[in-house]
Amino acid sequence: MKQLFALFAALVGLVGQAVLVLFLLDVPVVGVNQGGVVSAPMAAAINLGLLFLFALPHSVMARPAFKRRWRALVPDALERAVYILMSGALLMAVCVYWQPLPGVIWSVESGVLQAVIYALFASGLGFLFWAILSIDFLHFHGLRQAFSAQSSEPPFAVHGPYRIVRHPIQTGLIVALWATPHLTVGQALFAAVLTGYSVLATLKLEERDLRAGIGDAYDRYRSKVPALIPGPRIWRD
Repeated sequence: MKQLFALFAALVGLVGQAVLVLFLLDVPVVGVNQGGVVSAPMAAAINLGLLFLFALPHSVMARPAFKRRWRALVPDALERAVYILMSGALLMAVCVYWQPLPGVIWSVESGVLQAVIYALFASGLGFLFWAILSIDFLHFHGLRQAFSAQSSEPPFAVHGPYRIVRHPIQTGLIVALWATPHLTVGQALFAAVLTGYSVLATLKLEERDLRAGIGDAYDRYRSKVPALIPGPRIWRD
């Protein structure tokens, strides 16, 4: 039963990620600029509320203190699956109920420049998924925990894009958020809030947890590899 739940949760998480990509590409029905237009103040209030409802549990459930209490109610093997299910469902809700704010901030008409921007968008997503694959795709989505006896976090190791930046998932996401040839007020609001959230949650919360959990090894890594913007130095074991 736990395996079925984990599979369902992973599917919801992956669908949420796919919906986000379609949302950012502004495809019909689910795109960031699609749908009926309400008043700008009302749209902004709804959108900020949606982002808050996504960000709050997403951050709280990732904290070690919450996980310890949560595991008194949820089996260790399903703790990550529940988190992935919640994140995917909330992400889809944000995209589906998002209210467009159609004012244009920039619009690139050159076909060549549009191609460059879409290539940058794809590169951001590629960097993000490379990071997930580098740490353990099955563990990240809660599948390895449910299908094996190993439910603990993978040991600290530096692979792939983690050799040039400490938080490549956030780096790739931020690039994808802003790499659009037609930026509206609504998409700028979405990108700005998620960028700010990614930076603050990563540098203030995740970094603190990693330093507390890993100790000196992470401090050495932190001293040599930048957090979000890749630098010229490459981590070498």
